[in-house]
Amino acid sequence: MKLMKKMLPVALMVALFAGCSNQQTNTNTDTNASNTQVESSSNAQNTEVKEMTGDQLAKIEADNKEKEKYLVIDVRDEEEYDKGHITHAINISVDDIKEDLNKIEDYKDKSVVLYCNTGNRSGEAAKILVENGFKDVYNAEGVKEYDYELVTFESVLAEELQEAANEADNVIIDVRDKKDYDKGHLKSAISIPLDEAETKINELDVDKDADIYTYCYSGNKSKEVAQMLTEAGFTNVHNSLDGTKEFDFESVQD
Repeated sequence: MKLMKKMLPVALMVALFAGCSNQQTNTNTDTNASNTQVESSSNAQNTEVKEMTGDQLAKIEADNKEKEKYLVIDVRDEEEYDKGHITHAINISVDDIKEDLNKIEDYKDKSVVLYCNTGNRSGEAAKILVENGFKDVYNAEGVKEYDYELVTFESVLAEELQEAANEADNVIIDVRDKKDYDKGHLKSAISIPLDEAETKINELDVDKDADIYTYCYSGNKSKEVAQMLTEAGFTNVHNSLDGTKEFDFESVQD
C-alpha cells in the first residue's frame, strides 16, 4: 500500500509532463502552419504589377525570338479586339479573366503582358493574375496611348488549334516546309508553305467567312500567312502562337 502511495505522485508527474509535451507539439504545429500561411501571403503581396512602355512591348513583338518569352493578353472586349489588336496578343476580357485562368495556367511562372485602351482595365486584370499566383506580370501602355502595329486575325493558343483540327468544318493550314508536313501534321491540315502562300491562297476553294487556322514551327511564318489571308478577304483567320516546336500536337501522316 505504501508502495502505491509513493508511485502515485510519480505517475501523475509523468502524465502531466506528457500532456504538456503534446500541447507543445500541437502549438509548434499550429505555429508552423501559421508561418506557412503568412509566408504564402507575404509572397503574394511582394509580387507587384510592373509597368511596360509601348516602345518596350513593340520591340518584343518585332523580335521573333524575344516574343516567345512573353504571353500578351488584350483584355478589351471581343468587338474591340476584332477591330485591331497587337500582333501576338490573345483575347481574354477583364470580365472573363477570373473564369479563364485555367487557359493560361501554364504561364504562371512566365512573363505575362496585359494591355487595353488606356491601362485601366489591364491594370485591374494584372492585379487578378498576381493575386492568383502569376509571378511576372506587366501592365503595358494601351492602344490609345501608343501607336502599335495592329492586325485583325485572331491569335490563339495551341489547345484551341488542336480542338479546331478535330472539327471537320475548320480549315487548317500548315505553313511549314513540305518535308516537315510529310513527316506529320494536324488532322485534315493542308500544306501551304510560306514561299508558296501567295499563289495557293488565291486557289483556296473555301468561303471567305470560313474559320481558317494557321500554324508552323514557331508561329512566325504562320503569322505572315494569316495576314495574307486577311488581306485576301478572309474574315475568320486564326493563327496559333504555339507551333510544333512548343506543343506536342496530335499528328497524322497522309
